[in-house]
Amino acid sequence: MTNSNADAVTTPYDDPRPAALQQPIRWSLVTRIAFRFCFCYLLPFGVTGLFLFAYFMFVMTKSAFWNFDRFDPWRISLPWICAHIYHVRRKLFIFPDSDSLSGYLQHLTELLVAIVATVAWSILDRKPSDYRRLHAWFALFLRFSLAIVLFSYGFDKVFPLQFGMLSVGRLSQQVGRMDMFNMLWIFMASSQPYTVISGALEVLAGLLLITPRLETMGALLTVPVLTNVFLLNMDYGVPVKIISSHLLLMAIFLAAPALPGIARLLVLRQPVPPIVPLELSARRTVDRAVRTGVAALGAVLALMTCTAAHTAYEKRLAASVEAEKLPFYGLWVADTFAVPDANSQSLFTERLQKEYHVGPGTDHWLSMAIESPKRVNLELRDGTQDGLGFALDPRTGVAELSDSDDPTWKAKLTFQSSGDGLMTVVGTVNGVPISSTWHRRQISDFRLVQEKFRWIQPE
Repeated sequence: MTNSNADAVTTPYDDPRPAALQQPIRWSLVTRIAFRFCFCYLLPFGVTGLFLFAYFMFVMTKSAFWNFDRFDPWRISLPWICAHIYHVRRKLFIFPDSDSLSGYLQHLTELLVAIVATVAWSILDRKPSDYRRLHAWFALFLRFSLAIVLFSYGFDKVFPLQFGMLSVGRLSQQVGRMDMFNMLWIFMASSQPYTVISGALEVLAGLLLITPRLETMGALLTVPVLTNVFLLNMDYGVPVKIISSHLLLMAIFLAAPALPGIARLLVLRQPVPPIVPLELSARRTVDRAVRTGVAALGAVLALMTCTAAHTAYEKRLAASVEAEKLPFYGLWVADTFAVPDANSQSLFTERLQKEYHVGPGTDHWLSMAIESPKRVNLELRDGTQDGLGFALDPRTGVAELSDSDDPTWKAKLTFQSSGDGLMTVVGTVNGVPISSTWHRRQISDFRLVQEKFRWIQPE
C-alpha cells in the first residue's frame, strides 16, 4: 500500500491552498540578489533595534545593566573611519545612528559594505534556487527587533514621557522664537489623547509582529505607524531621521510579501491564496517551538517595558507634585527691573552676549519660570530664553544661579515674597547689582491649559 501523504509539502501550519500552489517557486536572479542586499543592509539595523531597546530601558530605569554603549563598535571605529576613509579633518560630533555628519558617514559605510557583501555573495553562491529558510529566520529576527523598538517608543507615549509636560517654562515661550523640534514637542505634550493613541498603535503593531499567524497584519500596521513617525521627524527637524527611516524600511521589507496579494485583491478584484509562513525548520515541532519562544520572549520584554515606563511616569508625576510645593514655584513676570548704568554693564559675559545676541540694556529679564529645585528658565526682553542651574535655600530665600554654557557666569539673588502673588528679587548678576519686582502668573490662565476635548465647539 502507498501512503497518499508521502509527497505532501510540510509546512508549519496546515496549508489550505491547492496542491499546485503549494509547490516551491524558484526565485528569479533579481529576487535572489535583492534578498542578499536586504539581508546584508538591514541586518545591522536589526541589531541597532536591540541597542535602541537597551537605551530606552537605561533611560527609564536608570540601571547600568541596560547601558550597552561600551559594546557599540561604531563608537570606537567611527572617528577613525571619518578621518582616514572620508578624510574629514575637522572635529566631529561622534554619535552612532544620529543625523550628524558622523551618523551619515556611518550609514554610507554600511551601504558600501552591504553592496560589496552582496556582490561577493552573488559570485560565490550561484547554486541555490531560493533562500526561503534563511528568509524565514531573517524575517523572524527583524520582526522581533522591530517589535521591541515599537514597545519602547510606544509605551513612552502610552505613559506620556517622551514629550514631557506643559511646564511653566514651555508655556511662557514665544511661538515665533521656537524651533520646529520644540514646536512638535509642545504640540505632542498638549495633545495627550493623540500621543497616547499613537503610542497604543505602536504597541499593538509590536504585539502583532511577534504573534504567530498575525505577523503579516503586524507588518502592514507597522508601515503606516512608522511612516507617520518618520514624516514628523523629517518635517519637524527631529534628529533621528536615519533611525526612523530604516525602521520603516524594515517594516516595508516584512510587509512586502503581502503587498502583491493586496493589490491583486483590491485593484484587480481577484481571489488571493492565503499567506503561509515560511518554514524555520523541516521539523514542525522545532518550527512551532521557536515561534512560540520568540513570542513569549517578546511578551516578557513588552511587560518589562510597560512596567518601566509606568514606574518612570509615576516618578515624574511625584516630582511634579513636589516641585509645586517649592517656594516661589511658578511663572513670574517682571514689573520693574533696575540695573545701575544699564547702558554700559551687561548681565551676561562676553561669551553669552555673543550666543544670545544681546548687550547692555537688552539683556534685562522679562519673565522667570521656577519649575524644579535645580532649574529656572529666564526670558529676556527680546523673547530669548535661557535655562539656568538653580539652587535656592528655602530658609533664607537666597539662590545661586549658574549657566552650563559659560561656567564663569554666576548670579546670587535674594527672593522675598510680599504676598498676593508679588515678589521682590535683589542681588548681583555677573557682578552687576540688580533690583526687581515681580508678579505671579497662574498656569491656569494659559489657554493651552484650559482647552479640553469637546465634541461640540462653542458658537
